[in-house]
Amino acid sequence: MRSQRLWIIGSAIICVLVIGILLVEHFLDADTYRPRIQAALSTSLRRPVQLGHLSFSLLSGNLVAESASIADDPAFSPQPFLTAKGIHIGVQTGALLFHREIHITGLTMDEPTIALVRNQSGVWNYSSLGGESKRNPSEPESDLLPNLSVAHMDIKDGTLSITTLPADSKPRVYTDLNISAQKFSFASAFPFTVSAKLPGGGTLDITGNAGPIDRRDTSLSPLSAQVTLKHADLLEAGFVEASQGISGVADLDAKIVSNGSTASVDGKLHLTSLKLARNGAPSSRPVDVQFSAEQNLQALSGKVSSAKLQIGHAALDLAGTYTTRDNRTSTDMRVTGQSMPIDDLVAFLPSLGVQLPAGSRLQGGTLSTSLNVTGPVNAPVISGPVRVSNTQLAGFDLGSKLARFQSLTGAKTGPNTTIQNLSADIRRASDGTRTDNISAVVSGLGSASGSGFISDAGALNYHLLVKLDSTGAGGIANQALSMLPGALGSVAGSTGKNGIPLTISGTTANPIFTPDVDKMIGGAVQKNTQQTKPLDKVLGGLCRS
Repeated sequence: MRSQRLWIIGSAIICVLVIGILLVEHFLDADTYRPRIQAALSTSLRRPVQLGHLSFSLLSGNLVAESASIADDPAFSPQPFLTAKGIHIGVQTGALLFHREIHITGLTMDEPTIALVRNQSGVWNYSSLGGESKRNPSEPESDLLPNLSVAHMDIKDGTLSITTLPADSKPRVYTDLNISAQKFSFASAFPFTVSAKLPGGGTLDITGNAGPIDRRDTSLSPLSAQVTLKHADLLEAGFVEASQGISGVADLDAKIVSNGSTASVDGKLHLTSLKLARNGAPSSRPVDVQFSAEQNLQALSGKVSSAKLQIGHAALDLAGTYTTRDNRTSTDMRVTGQSMPIDDLVAFLPSLGVQLPAGSRLQGGTLSTSLNVTGPVNAPVISGPVRVSNTQLAGFDLGSKLARFQSLTGAKTGPNTTIQNLSADIRRASDGTRTDNISAVVSGLGSASGSGFISDAGALNYHLLVKLDSTGAGGIANQALSMLPGALGSVAGSTGKNGIPLTISGTTANPIFTPDVDKMIGGAVQKNTQQTKPLDKVLGGLCRS
């Protein structure tokens, strides 16, 4: 019986509480507080704030607005900076019920849409958010949100769009945005977390501390954060522009520390399916980068103090500076690599637009280079020396490609072409690649020197001087050339010793090698026309493919 009475008493108390809650929520006209709350938020954020109809939930201790919006900086857009499906405003319940006072303790925005915009000077539309007050000094500060200090501020299931002016590309949209800030205040540092889904797949997670908020420019507020990107599509997520020809998927783990004027970043980057050239193909081998960089936030310039790119056992070191003007970034970088194993680089070369003859592949040997990368990142100029040692172009019979004088010289390189040494100065720009000071030694053939150009579409235009080896097939060739009749034999024999002019045309996938007969025999044909017929017989293979 006693337990039954207790149950009845407890049930009655619960009923009374429920009735009391319903009565309070019914008779308390929370919407009358809406103008005061709008004014308080507008004063603290320095932006007009609009709230929908307000109601009060005693159980949660929240004032609930049916909708909410925050105006954008008029210098950027007449459209709202933020709109939310609803906003929960935490208040001190006792102060509200008994003293009709509102003391805001927290803000939670449901399904907001946030529009971030950056102009050509690199200024963001959120920079003025919460900026220095333009009110009359004699006007009292709001008692609701002094410096907007609340126990928590949350954004749930939001959508964030980022646009760069001029708006010549579609905005990048981040979904499932969740932000949580504890003990939020303009006047002191506060912890925060951010998570979101990236365009094209992938996720973003940030954990750190921010503040105190810079009231002149919010974007220059101090920050310390750990940033993690997983499976981020570089192009779709907006980390690179389509015009750059770069694509790939990135995983990033980085530490960012900013004092408001300078930001330093240290981290590790794992890149898969990386493509660095417009005419390139995704690399089948991943690239790992460990880097350290620093940026001047106001000047929008910075430097990469160190970055090591690892492709298997091949390592490249990168360092230099970059500057952003009118949303265009230019670089002045130095890339060096010494004695890198070619076997580790082979799968990465297609990402640079390097195409080998059809059916061939590089095997063994090393590559060394020291390159300058200058100019805009969407059209950089890459220049410097490249040196290759002791490699083999397997599946490429250079001797058969020289069939136009193979019948004369007897030169044979076999089914594979062994390159003892190859060095050249390259200059790659948007229209193609210029190669100067070529010096090569090919086993079984001899040496070659000259220069040439590869168009962006892969067309070849090279002029080389080939000196046949004095031993083996090269020696036989020189003897054969010297046996040509009369003066032509003397001229051609001398040419064989001093060098045979050679033109390479066609494409990188299918190069065509053509001896330059006119240069080879000089004016001998004009001086002795009687020797033309025997010369044609001997050089028949040269004049016809």
